[in-house]
Amino acid sequence: MSDTVILETRKASKHFGGLKAVNEVTMQVRQGEILGIIGPNGAGKTTFFNLITATYRLTSGQVLFEGKDISHLTAEKVARLGIARTFQNIKLFKFLSVLENVKVGFHTRTKTGLFDSILHTGRYKRDEALANQEGMAILERVGLGDRAGLMAGNLPYGLQRRLEIARALALSPKVLLLDEPAAGMNPSETADLMEFIRQLNRDGITIVVIEHDMKFVMNLCDRIVVINYGQKLAEGTPAEVTSNPQVIEAYLGTGLTIDRRRKGETA
Repeated sequence: MSDTVILETRKASKHFGGLKAVNEVTMQVRQGEILGIIGPNGAGKTTFFNLITATYRLTSGQVLFEGKDISHLTAEKVARLGIARTFQNIKLFKFLSVLENVKVGFHTRTKTGLFDSILHTGRYKRDEALANQEGMAILERVGLGDRAGLMAGNLPYGLQRRLEIARALALSPKVLLLDEPAAGMNPSETADLMEFIRQLNRDGITIVVIEHDMKFVMNLCDRIVVINYGQKLAEGTPAEVTSNPQVIEAYLGTGLTIDRRRKGETA
């Protein structure tokens, strides 16, 4: 992890009438880190992701990526810059194949239009070959290569989550936003997912993850940001956050265990 800030929000706010879903949240994501965002249900975490990816427009404040203000960009342009995401509820095309789902993720990197698709022009054939070749490479990378032809809806739940991440990887992201990736997983699937995310991070992708599984997020992340009632409540290392009285009172309670061996730390 470097000290370079790759993604930043400055007093980012989103108001729905009188509801301040996100209220002046300032946060920095350092290149190469795994940053966790935690908070109670309804705290504004997913809305915050929606602001970063331009799914929602900011009421006020800024989002910066690699030092440039991207607050005015469309969701497609934000994705083209290198910010990809997954969703709290799996959004796969369940009646398409595993490979076809990943190929959908290449839409920002291809130039095929309706005319090309109908006439199967040279551009269409080149883009199709690219999507097939790189799509299979991504599936091999995430351990789904042997399931490329299966219908996505027939995959076990944990592999559907992995496929959604694979589709996001088709964007060649610099920053990957994961919205509750461990939701609904059993302990074995959760352990596999944690190692998978670590490997993506080792491969050079900066990760920001929203998660309610506190053991998962505390043992995975380099730093944690806590959001409560739309505002940033605390920020720090897992050890700092778990010992913060305000965080304990608002969210964590007691009994959380951090595996310090994950980064070679000593107790």
